[in-house]
Amino acid sequence: MAEFSGPAWPASAQRLRVGEIEIDLRYRSVQRDGATHDLNPRCFDLLLLFLREPTVLHSREAIFRKVWPGVIVEDANLSNSIWMLRRAFGADARQWIRTVSKQGYIFDPPASVVVSEYPLDTERMGITTKLAVPVPAFEETAPSLARATARHRRWSWGLTLSTVLLAFWVGGTMLHVVSSSAPVSRVALVMLSDEATSEQARWPARLLHGWIQWQLRSIAGIEGVGSAERCDGCAELAVLVNVDMPAERHGEWDVSARFRGSSAPVDIHRRCSEDRLIVTISEVSREVLAAVAPSFKGPSPELQLDSAGAARLVDGLAAEQRGNWGEAARVFAAVVELAPEFAFARLHLAHDLSRVGQQSAAKIELARASVWVNALPEMLQRPLKAQELLITQDFTGAAIAYAALVQDGGSENLSYRLAEATSLRRAGRSRDAARRLDSKLPQTPSIEVRWLIERAETQLDNRDLANAAASAADAIQLAGAGGWEHERARAALVLADVQVASGKPADEALYEQAAQGFERAGDKLGVLRARVYRELAGKDASTHLDELLADARLAGNASIEIDVLKRAAKFNYRKGNVLEAHARLEQAAAVAESGGSAHERRLTQLSLLREDALRLDFAAFDRRLSLLRSAPLQGGVSYAVGLNASRLQYLRGDFDAALKTLAQTEEDLRDPAAGNPPQLASALGCTRIAVHEVQGQTALARNDIGDCRLSGIEIYAHYADIAEVELAIHTGDMATARKQLWAMRGMLGGQAVAPDRWQLVLEIAPLLARSGDLDGARTLIDDVLPAVTRSGYRLIEADLRTTLAEIALALGKPDKAEREIAISELMVPVDDWFERRRLRTVRALIAQADGRIEDATHALATLHADAVKHGDVLAELLVHSLVRQTTMAGCTDQRRVRLLAQSGLRGASDLWMEPEARESKAALASIRP
Repeated sequence: MAEFSGPAWPASAQRLRVGEIEIDLRYRSVQRDGATHDLNPRCFDLLLLFLREPTVLHSREAIFRKVWPGVIVEDANLSNSIWMLRRAFGADARQWIRTVSKQGYIFDPPASVVVSEYPLDTERMGITTKLAVPVPAFEETAPSLARATARHRRWSWGLTLSTVLLAFWVGGTMLHVVSSSAPVSRVALVMLSDEATSEQARWPARLLHGWIQWQLRSIAGIEGVGSAERCDGCAELAVLVNVDMPAERHGEWDVSARFRGSSAPVDIHRRCSEDRLIVTISEVSREVLAAVAPSFKGPSPELQLDSAGAARLVDGLAAEQRGNWGEAARVFAAVVELAPEFAFARLHLAHDLSRVGQQSAAKIELARASVWVNALPEMLQRPLKAQELLITQDFTGAAIAYAALVQDGGSENLSYRLAEATSLRRAGRSRDAARRLDSKLPQTPSIEVRWLIERAETQLDNRDLANAAASAADAIQLAGAGGWEHERARAALVLADVQVASGKPADEALYEQAAQGFERAGDKLGVLRARVYRELAGKDASTHLDELLADARLAGNASIEIDVLKRAAKFNYRKGNVLEAHARLEQAAAVAESGGSAHERRLTQLSLLREDALRLDFAAFDRRLSLLRSAPLQGGVSYAVGLNASRLQYLRGDFDAALKTLAQTEEDLRDPAAGNPPQLASALGCTRIAVHEVQGQTALARNDIGDCRLSGIEIYAHYADIAEVELAIHTGDMATARKQLWAMRGMLGGQAVAPDRWQLVLEIAPLLARSGDLDGARTLIDDVLPAVTRSGYRLIEADLRTTLAEIALALGKPDKAEREIAISELMVPVDDWFERRRLRTVRALIAQADGRIEDATHALATLHADAVKHGDVLAELLVHSLVRQTTMAGCTDQRRVRLLAQSGLRGASDLWMEPEARESKAALASIRP
């Protein structure tokens, strides 16, 4: 019984009027334009609530409490009741019910509610029999009390077809019933039952609805099938289906489909005995298909089930609708056991097994269903074939198949569009996926929540972290409101990943929320995965890692296995266990090569690409980079490849190529809708700083520092700070540089990720040395060098040892400098211009310290020529600072003056390594800001 306060009209009132709409309180109907529109009990109760409290924001929770008190119902019930009210009001008045996004509804009519002054009955209409066509909530699946009464069933079904036709004819409504073969492009399929219907009568209606729904959705040109949620005038034709057993005919069933629309076919009514119920449902489904889609060719499949199997099938469909994939898989497994030849259930079982990570089992069920699928008409085959490609991880093929379905069915077929976007993203085409998702959100909550999750994952792949966090948070909220536990769990994991990608600690509550959601959805692998992910995001080693890897392997889920191995690698990387991290990445690459998708193979290669650079294995880097670029790159893969490639080009001294790579990478990341790159694309500015500085473009380098900070990631903010100090030193503002360096010491202690700390030392130590703090620089290096040496990260080790050599020269210890650069020279590739330039400078100064002036002069002259060739203005000025005479070819005072004027690098000097300057450097270092 609905819970309302007292009526806002006299208790004796029988009719109300709002504008041109009349409400009959006796017969619980709406009359408009001479036609009567009856409403099911809950829908009319909702109308009464709106009439009593107009212009008030009614939250969805409050409406459920008042209209459905004590009953657990699906969110779709309310959405479809709203749809039916708007349909009853008509096009001119449907806007009276306004939707407030994420909050509820406001009933805001242009006129007040008044008591109607004249009788509204069948005599006034000239009709002797009242029309009553109840249209209850759509696709209801939640359990409720079986309290249907004989009166309710007689009211719903005690009418003949001629009565319906008479009412429509006399009322003059446009919803006339005529036989028509005109093509229909948009259909709303509505199930006529509510929580008052007995459970015995409810499952056949759901079976009829579900069986028609999947076939209509498969037919090219049919859009919007199966949902009236938030649907306002979206369908040309409504199909109202029901199965019921009238009390006066115990044991005999009515199976019907009624059509409402401007060119609606003739309604379908069939009566049958208990033993022919399934057959009759199949027959009515076939007739609906023929009426709605006359272009459909081929025989419609049969429902090869008995009543027990059919009831279980409906339970499975309901579990899928709730997102309880584990329960759905168990139910469909039972259906398959009862009816082994009914491959429709096997397909659902395969889908549900895939959702809970059981890929091997899913593929087995797909193979067993293949004969049945291949015997279907082509129109029904195509969506199933596309789904099969997605389950078997042929993502490129799935994207093509779903794109064809979208094209045939129209852009409003959002389920196919969503599946296409998922396939594109998992095929590595995240930018194309973003284009499919850049439209406004679907108005169907069950599709909207999956759309939001897919959008969040796509934005994460495209490194659009701020928007990814917003999409994931919206998905968590919507999934929680709708009771979709699996979707809420997935969204929670995505949000945690976004936080980690943003350089922040992940909220541990998100992992626990995901674990609980997966558990309620029956996804055991998901539960274990959420808990392992939480452990790997924390400080302590995972105690369940091997268990998850074993379960993923047993389930045949290479995607989870690869992902877990990569997360384990990141965990070890943060801890400084670099060799273990590298071993995990190699394992992930091996799994991807043997059982992963092409995109997963690229991702593992990308992780190893960074390792190649840190190990100074330029040959392996080039091979891996070529492999990655053999296929089009998008999103985060494009970002990472572009970033690593540009850094290598910088190290090799190919500065113009580095800038070109960065520009192309930013363009690849650009939002196809807004035209703007995501926030993280600003991190590309961190690499541009170095390139523009060595080219002598200090103004651009300063702008790049601002861009680098905009990424919102802590480590990049540190790099921006370091770049400011370096620019201050090279432009001659040593006082500012020393102040900032003194403040920077704290950033190292707060850096929990060991390799990141090593790289910060790599950047800060040379600046400390240049500013005169030789002891401070050496202390930093000595603290990390043993761990760096064990790691095998030669790029970091060689750089640190070169800095130690420079410090040794400044301290007047050329022998120690010789020992350090001898080690570095063995590690540094010959085409590493950046590091080789520093080593060659140290070599020249060692020669000078040994009195080999001619050798030193020749070394500096060669270095200067190479700097000019590379366009390295900073390197050229550094050489200028060491040249004691102006006779060296190309190195003249005039050129130096011109370069200084153009670049502003007036502080660019390597004189600090001259031994005779040691005392002045020490004095400078003793001055603290």
